Amino acid sequence: MKLSMRKSIAAVSAAALVAAGVLVSVPAANAAEPTCTTDKAALETCTGTLANGAGYVFKMPFNFKGTMFFWEHGIRWTYPGVSAVPTGVEQTAPSSVNGNFDISKEMLLAGYGLAAYDGTVKGLRGWNSAYRIDMIKEVIDIASAKYPKIKKKVLYGASQAGSTITPFVEKYPTYADSVGIMAGVTPSIADAIQSACDIFYILSVFADPTIKGCAAFGLKGVAGHMASVGELQKVVALLGAWSKNLGAPGLEYPAALKGSGIPQRSALLLTGLLSGIPTKSAHMDGISTNAVIAEHSINATVAVLENIGSALGSGVLAGQSLSEITGAGFYDNTKTNWASLLDEADAGRYNLGLSGDEAITAMLGVLSMAPRVTGDAAAIAKFKALDKSSFTSQHPTILLHNEADRLVFPGQTVRYVDRKREVYEKALSSWEKTRTGKKPIWNTLALWTLTPETYTKFTAAGLPDLTGPVAASGVDHESFTKKQLKAWVDMLAVAAKSGKVPTSEYVQYIAEKVPYLNGDIDYRPADLKYDFGY
Repeated sequence: MKLSMRKSIAAVSAAALVAAGVLVSVPAANAAEPTCTTDKAALETCTGTLANGAGYVFKMPFNFKGTMFFWEHGIRWTYPGVSAVPTGVEQTAPSSVNGNFDISKEMLLAGYGLAAYDGTVKGLRGWNSAYRIDMIKEVIDIASAKYPKIKKKVLYGASQAGSTITPFVEKYPTYADSVGIMAGVTPSIADAIQSACDIFYILSVFADPTIKGCAAFGLKGVAGHMASVGELQKVVALLGAWSKNLGAPGLEYPAALKGSGIPQRSALLLTGLLSGIPTKSAHMDGISTNAVIAEHSINATVAVLENIGSALGSGVLAGQSLSEITGAGFYDNTKTNWASLLDEADAGRYNLGLSGDEAITAMLGVLSMAPRVTGDAAAIAKFKALDKSSFTSQHPTILLHNEADRLVFPGQTVRYVDRKREVYEKALSSWEKTRTGKKPIWNTLALWTLTPETYTKFTAAGLPDLTGPVAASGVDHESFTKKQLKAWVDMLAVAAKSGKVPTSEYVQYIAEKVPYLNGDIDYRPADLKYDFGY
């Protein structure tokens, strides 16, 4: 029976045609003065270039009420001759990938000013977080000089933006009045990329011994891009096969498990559980069953199948971009305890999909005995130190994340809250000893958008329909409803004025009005699998 994965595979295949950016030196220059026009609605739009040539845009509504929002976009990739060189600002406000809209119109009507820039360095993009920290400062400086009427500044962004905004507000604490991170990375990205690299490795053990994964990364330029995409294409081929047979055939690799009767889909599910891939996806709710999807853990396995392509598509491109900073050999699993990465509750919840306790023991056993990947000590050290942050910012910070984000796993936001909590509790303990100075306050809020309880649809043949509409909420990356996004930005505006995040009662009040916005501020989904410290 054929299971269509055209959307997922197409997304991965498309991702394989673009590449990671190359870091280059920023030339010493002065930013050009902005050029402004005003339309019939009295909206002023200003464009200009930063000192390094990157473009920026300001949008100032006639009813401006004093709060300016500064947008930091996520990662993009550029290789001349492989992927198109950026031509300017592509996004000026939070947007929804699934909904194909942004909320710039709603924000302008509310009287918010908008600012955004293109995070390029000499026309190239990539994991250039270190450069973008001072690019943000330049954008804010230009806007502040252009518009003295700005009273409050909100710095917000998505995805990779977490790795730039977090250290930025620590370096320049007076440049923002509130901070927003949407589906964002928590420094260091190493914690998450390690799991992405694990996916390659685990699949090499159970499905395709030719996969080298992150061990193949490290060459610079187009050659490095092509090497990394070659690894991605091997996984795309696996996904294509599993999408047609649901991973029902028995394992062929490793030799010790051939003929064991363990289906390939059990190894796929184990891969997802060991790496932390969400067990809900755009079309699979992890619950619904029928004659073909006979148990909820099988539903979750298909969710992993749908998610894994996108996770690795971005993981490859980000990983290659990172490897151009760290050098080859940033991935090492010589000390990884695979059994410890399988949560005991997950082993029980998904026991049938994993083919039972004996199969779990067998798969973990061969995984533990498989040859390991030994990295380079210098590259590993650089990898773990990327975008290092102290998490000492006192700014009111509001995070927004889907419970089943397939690219930036929900554990990233969990990790951010934990990092801030550690710093806060240490500061509070110190203050309580002396009772001098200003008492520390907890000023971080994580907002979560949830999925409907059930939403999986089946075809006439009884197969999951992965080509239809996606879940109304809670899935995919940077995909939210207009009401969810507007609630987030409005909370950021209020926090910028008050200096504090909204109360639990206020969040619950808003959650009653915004579908699928979780009113529980203590909600905590799964943790990341690794913690390299900071």
